[in-house]
Amino acid sequence: MKITEEHIDAMRSARHRAARAEARAVAELLREALGRLGFTPDVAVPHGVENQDLFWPVLRGEVTVSGHPMVALGRIPLDSANRLAEIVMRAALEEQAATS
Repeated sequence: MKITEEHIDAMRSARHRAARAEARAVAELLREALGRLGFTPDVAVPHGVENQDLFWPVLRGEVTVSGHPMVALGRIPLDSANRLAEIVMRAALEEQAATS
């Protein structure tokens, strides 16, 4: 796909700015929730150094060319991903039990 002046103008539209602001707000909410769960921002850990910290992924609030708000989730270490999966699964089971 070739980016045209129309695409650039669309990115500047009020609708796109609002969508980007919404996506950034959700990304910030996710950062806050992960922080409360004990995760820390993903920082470079020197290769070969054991680190038991849990890291959250890179979180970016973005907007697609068509104007849809999106939150981009970056890569995280396997231990952090495993812990996050456990937390989400526990929350899903609790939610399911509450609605049954």
